[in-house]
Amino acid sequence: MERHLFQGKADLQLIRSLVQRLPGGTSVVDFEEKMLTPVVLRFTCLWLDGDQAITFALVDEGNNLMFDVDPAFASEALGREIVAWGLACIRERNAETGETCSLDASCEASDYGRMAFLQSFGFRLDDIRSLQYARSLELPIPAHPLPDGFNLRAVLGEPEVEELVALHRAAFGTNNMTVDGRLAIMHAPNYVPELDWLAVAPSGELAAFCICGFEDDAHQTGYTDPIGTHPRYQRLGLGRALVTAGLQELQRRGAKTARLGTSCQNLAMQRLAETLGFRIVSERIWFSRLVD
Repeated sequence: MERHLFQGKADLQLIRSLVQRLPGGTSVVDFEEKMLTPVVLRFTCLWLDGDQAITFALVDEGNNLMFDVDPAFASEALGREIVAWGLACIRERNAETGETCSLDASCEASDYGRMAFLQSFGFRLDDIRSLQYARSLELPIPAHPLPDGFNLRAVLGEPEVEELVALHRAAFGTNNMTVDGRLAIMHAPNYVPELDWLAVAPSGELAAFCICGFEDDAHQTGYTDPIGTHPRYQRLGLGRALVTAGLQELQRRGAKTARLGTSCQNLAMQRLAETLGFRIVSERIWFSRLVD
């Protein structure tokens, strides 16, 4: 068995082949988007048996360790290698930024194997949980129009990317979204430009956004997140109007179910989801490990 850092398109195909062999699919959230982001590819590593990838791991822009292992090659020694490599990535990143970030990881609350793995290698359970909501699109979707003067439209494409990044950062109060990250979303294979929606204020300023699309090739399951509203335009019903419009369009295109995700700390988003008929269907729990 050998390993090397990500080297280009040939490695991406090896990773995709591994993902296709996995019994339950990849555990890497937003896999295709991650594999289009330069900062992520810099911190992606493959383990190979001959000319076949048996494991890959990445540390994303949020310092989260994500990985998949071919079950036939799983071992404690390989697990130790993955975690050691992830810690080395964070040390390198911390040295460059002057920060003291931890190495984080997550798994479905029902994935007891991954949970035990992380805890055995020194990860501690955090209080944060990611909540996954779902709603049937076979039920009626009440109308929630935009306030007077606001307009709904799709993004204009790459010329608008810097404004989209600024809107995302303002909405969530974070610098995690970057131009490269937004472009990765827009270049992902399942991206539907007509479903990347904006609410535009009467002044022409971008006020809110909701990225919709499909999780499966058959277009049976859609999604309506991320959702965000600029602080200047919050509490006007923009998020509710955007999600409703997204649900209606997903329904029109044949989807039977819609999903969205949010943090257990985002009470406003939880209330919005429940108001629109969504219910929690799964939780993702988070872990962190300090880096010495």
